[in-house]
Amino acid sequence: MMDRAQVIIHMYQSIDGKIDGEWDGLPGDHASGVYYDDQLFKISNTNANGSNTIVMYAAKGHPDLSQFSGDGIEYTDWVPQIHSMTWDVSFDRKGRAGWEKNYFDYAGYKSRAIEVVTKQASKPYLAFLRSMEIPYLVCGQQEINFEQALVKLRRYFGIKKMVLGGGALINGAFLKAGLVDQISLVVAPYISGNTAMKGTFDTLGQFVNQRFHLERTVPLDDGGVQLIFAKD
Repeated sequence: MMDRAQVIIHMYQSIDGKIDGEWDGLPGDHASGVYYDDQLFKISNTNANGSNTIVMYAAKGHPDLSQFSGDGIEYTDWVPQIHSMTWDVSFDRKGRAGWEKNYFDYAGYKSRAIEVVTKQASKPYLAFLRSMEIPYLVCGQQEINFEQALVKLRRYFGIKKMVLGGGALINGAFLKAGLVDQISLVVAPYISGNTAMKGTFDTLGQFVNQRFHLERTVPLDDGGVQLIFAKD
């Protein structure tokens, strides 16, 4: 039996593979957008993102860390006894997320936050997380040990599957680590054409020699489609 949470990349993109741009939110992709959101918590009870996405959408605040002392705090996991139907995991290497509440309200779900940090996160930041009752897992010195994080997410929270919804860098990091089990792409019926926009995976120019096969396609009402790939 796998002792870590499985990872399903679930992304919404244009036909040319861009994950953001002017096409997103147009009336012509409404059905695809709604379908993408609706599928997320059908795939798993856990949504995860990299720190750039978390700061942009879920944790926009700017806590005054001078109010918090790191006295008595060690770089060990802090897991209070909390329960939630859904979870929102932040892979936040340096401790950047400015949580203003301890959950993220997404797609109608109030998902309790979990922070995955390294020893680069300051102890006052960890004290701030404690004040918010946000559990945190310390996984690595400078870089996140993603496999260790997945093992802990399953051990502490019973998370068997985790949906990873970007951004491109965190998707690429999990791919390079060999930890992507399935890919779900919801493709909107538009072409972005903007070469400056990120694609679904950014591996920093590295080719990752892993093969995936198409398991299923789901045509959508607005001309979009869901493509589901599994790792060979």
